[in-house]
Amino acid sequence: MRMDPLDRSDPKRIGDITLHGRLGVGGMGRVFYGLTPDYERVAVKVIREELADRAEVRARFAREIDALRTVQGSHVAGLVDASEDESEHPWLAVEYVRGVNLKEFVELRGPLAPADAAVLGVLLAAALNDVHRAGLLHRDLKPGNVLMGREGPKVIDLGLVAFADGPTDLTTSESTLGTPACMSPEQANTPKEVTSATDVYALGATLLFALTGHYPYDGPNLAAMFMNIVKPEVAPDLDGIPGEFEPLIAAMLAHDPAARPGLAQASAWLVEPAIAGGITLSVAARRLAVATYLERETDPPEIETPLPKRRDLTDVIVPGSVVALLAERLRGTYASNAHF
Repeated sequence: MRMDPLDRSDPKRIGDITLHGRLGVGGMGRVFYGLTPDYERVAVKVIREELADRAEVRARFAREIDALRTVQGSHVAGLVDASEDESEHPWLAVEYVRGVNLKEFVELRGPLAPADAAVLGVLLAAALNDVHRAGLLHRDLKPGNVLMGREGPKVIDLGLVAFADGPTDLTTSESTLGTPACMSPEQANTPKEVTSATDVYALGATLLFALTGHYPYDGPNLAAMFMNIVKPEVAPDLDGIPGEFEPLIAAMLAHDPAARPGLAQASAWLVEPAIAGGITLSVAARRLAVATYLERETDPPEIETPLPKRRDLTDVIVPGSVVALLAERLRGTYASNAHF
């Protein structure tokens, strides 16, 4: 297994976290692999130097940190630590999840079996429900933001979260944030008016990809894709989807947000194929984890957590009163066991 080494320009420590390698580089910043003082494995996200002074970038990063502090759920990667001082270069650390993301898995191994896709849908709906319960919208659920870990899927990247009860100040009328392949028509058209139905659409698009290997809309270029997404008369491409899933996915991808099912309704439909054969949902979830866990080439090797150093008792100084008490108790123990 290979992990990219740190460059000379990379920090060796961030906060109390020791960095051991570079996991990736994106448009917003760099992601490192690190260990906390307690040997907890973390992915550390750091804003690029040239973007760190931009107010909107810092605001979006701060929103992500606040969201990670707020959202609690077993299928959302949890926050471990983050920068506190506003003068500090912004960074955050989340639990490190070994394994490939859903996009990589489908590209490597092909679409998921229907039962596995149904389980995935139930678990992702639960993750989104945790986000919504915190009064937030994810706004960027996609196969690349679903890590298929050994303990099951984990949703990552809350960088585009918005408050569910009103427009976000991080989206202007001139900008559209999100990933086009999984973006709802209203997010592409009127990004300041998105609701929880936008996350339902993204879940439908993610499940469509999991089942078929393609997204609802395509085009020769980005502009053409956007036009296909926002036109009500252009239906999503459901080619290759198993027949029993078509009604639900078509409803989740409805152009009108009001026509889409809620997360609870979608999850209730998916539970039946997920537990087909009489198994429990927990067993089905475990089977999904086993079937989809692949270590990526850049996964760092497992690091054994050292045991606490045993204290050397040969040089411990014990007060005389404690010695006398121990001797008295030992004499009592021997006396009580004398009949053996």
